[in-house]
Amino acid sequence: MSTFRFKQFEIQQDKCAMKIGTDGVLLGAWANIAQASSILDIGTGTGVLALMSAQRNSSAFIHALEIDQQAFLQASDNIKNSPWQDRLTLFHQSIQEYARQAQKPVFDHIISNPPYFKIETGTLIKDTARRQARSTDALTFTTLLDCVWVMLHPFGKFSVVLPFQEGKEFMQLAINKGFYIKRRIEVIPREGKTSNRFLIELVLYNTPIEEDTLTIRTIEKGNHNYTLRFKELHKEFLLAF
Repeated sequence: MSTFRFKQFEIQQDKCAMKIGTDGVLLGAWANIAQASSILDIGTGTGVLALMSAQRNSSAFIHALEIDQQAFLQASDNIKNSPWQDRLTLFHQSIQEYARQAQKPVFDHIISNPPYFKIETGTLIKDTARRQARSTDALTFTTLLDCVWVMLHPFGKFSVVLPFQEGKEFMQLAINKGFYIKRRIEVIPREGKTSNRFLIELVLYNTPIEEDTLTIRTIEKGNHNYTLRFKELHKEFLLAF
C-alpha cells in the first residue's frame, strides 16, 4: 500500500525502505508533546512522526532529520502536502552532523523510532536503505543518546519506541549516561500475551518513574478487535476509529 491515509493528512511511502507500522504511529500518539514549543524528529522516514506531532501540537516548530535520499524526498513531499508545512523543516542530514551544529538548549521534545538491529548478531539486511533504517551500524544507541544529550532542553523530554529486549538495554545505557526514566510503558500485542515493546520517555532531571502497560488487541474475534484504550489513543489519527 503506497498511500496511508490518516484523518487529517496522508502519507506516500512507495520510496521509503521502512513503511508505516504500529510502532511509529503508537509513539506519535503517545509522546507527551503538548507543552513543547520545539520538537525534533530523528530519522523521520516518511515524515509520519513529524506530521503527527504537528497535528497534536498546533504551535510547535518541528525539525525532522533523514539521511536516506529517497526517504528525504518522500518526506519532503508528504510535508508539503500537509496542512502544517509552515511549521515543519526537513533536513537531509544525520543526527551526528546536526548535533555538531546545535547550541544547547535546543528542543523541548525529541522523538525517534530508532534503528535497533545489531548487524553482527541480528538478521543480515541486504537492502542498503532498509539496513540503514533498521540497523544500528549507522546510528548506535550510544551515539543517539550522546546527540540527544547535546540538544535536549534541561527540562525537555526524549521519547522512543523499541522492541522489549532492546528497550531494556537502551534504558540501562541511558541511565548510565545520566538520563532518568520518566515514563515506561510495556506494550502487549494481545490480551494474554507477553510484552513485546517499550514506549520510553527520558529526561535529564531526577524524577519518579511512571510505569504502565498498554494492550493493543483484545481476545475477541474480528479484524479490528482493538482495546478501548488503544482506540482512544489513536482516535484523532486512524480512520478505523
